[in-house]
Amino acid sequence: MIKVILVDDQQLLRESIAYLLENDKEIRVVGMGENGNDAIKLCEIHSPNVVLMDIEMPGLDGVSATKIIKDKFPDIKIIILTTFENPDNIMESFINDADGYIVKNISHKDLTRSIKCVNNGLTVIHKSVKKIMMDRFKGLNEYKSRYKDLLTDREVEIVKLIAAGLSNKEIAAELSFSQGTIKNNISRILEKLDMSDRIQIAIFAIENGIV
Repeated sequence: MIKVILVDDQQLLRESIAYLLENDKEIRVVGMGENGNDAIKLCEIHSPNVVLMDIEMPGLDGVSATKIIKDKFPDIKIIILTTFENPDNIMESFINDADGYIVKNISHKDLTRSIKCVNNGLTVIHKSVKKIMMDRFKGLNEYKSRYKDLLTDREVEIVKLIAAGLSNKEIAAELSFSQGTIKNNISRILEKLDMSDRIQIAIFAIENGIV
């Protein structure tokens, strides 16, 4: 039996999905919540196999909750189920170890199939999400295997720590620099790579084998 938790701030949607899922003999909905904090508590109580997680929710959002749950309960699988196909949300979700990213116009059969696939160790990505990810990666290809020509050793180390999810304060403590120095270094990294945010840096690190 696959134990599932549903997390979405719309009660009617939660109840509708639960009703549909429980028609499948292999799936049992063991809890429902309306935000990321609920998701964490429900994981502590029920030890689910799979969490279906919305992104835009009051309090703690789904992407942040995914990171916390994965840090505390690495065996729990998390599928992002949302209406938002925002490239930054998609990439940050996978950086935070999400096991799937699907959109809410998915059919009932495909949703249950996705849950079963993720429970068996596979990663599930909606086709529209895959296209967004590929477009983002294509934008990084020109830098592939050339990062050592673009970045100093210190900058490469900072990139590694950004990809690991550390804040500027944590990076400063790790490298024994001031937060101002780290901030300036990150600004230079963004300029060198022609990027606009830390998420793109993290993706760059993954794509180039830095982490």
